[in-house]
Amino acid sequence: MRNRRYISRKGPLIVYGTEGSKIVKAFRNIPGVDVANVERLNLLKLAPGGHLGRFIIWTKSAFEKLDSVFGTFEKSSEKKNGYVLPRAKMTNADLGRIINSDEVQSVVRPITKEVKRRTLKKNPLKNLNAMLRLNPYAKTARRMSLLAEEQRVKAKEEKLDRKRSKLPKEEAAKIKAAGKAWYKTMITDSDYAEFENFSKWLGVSQ
Repeated sequence: MRNRRYISRKGPLIVYGTEGSKIVKAFRNIPGVDVANVERLNLLKLAPGGHLGRFIIWTKSAFEKLDSVFGTFEKSSEKKNGYVLPRAKMTNADLGRIINSDEVQSVVRPITKEVKRRTLKKNPLKNLNAMLRLNPYAKTARRMSLLAEEQRVKAKEEKLDRKRSKLPKEEAAKIKAAGKAWYKTMITDSDYAEFENFSKWLGVSQ
């Protein structure tokens, strides 16, 4: 007869057995006791919430059947196709003990106490000393460019100061008189001065 699982509440006791075992039949109707088949192990029943806090009873037949269900480290499972028990990558997880063991230390290279510092390569476009090693004229060229830049800035400031400063009255009068004289010569030299429309537009009275 197939195993029945009667669960009234999540109790602290779980019984793992095989189909038709007497202990499974004895515990299956007791409230608070979970009955499960060993061929269908349930992690949520074994450790609900990820806490291994349940009291588990294994029957002898169920315990003997674990090798055929899950296999061993030497052979694969008979019930599951191609299933092999997961094997730990390291049998000894103490890395400090492994590294300091005589077997490892006899093979590894000894500690080099002499420190050899390599010369740092510098960019001549950013480092002046490196540029002078490559081009001794670079210092003179840089000085000349700085002086030329300083003269340009100085000339620009003087020009702006002259434009921003107020002109004397005599110079302003001279500029105004020169403008009027140029305007008169423009009118006399124009071919359109003799026409009435252009004369009115220019403001010239014939």
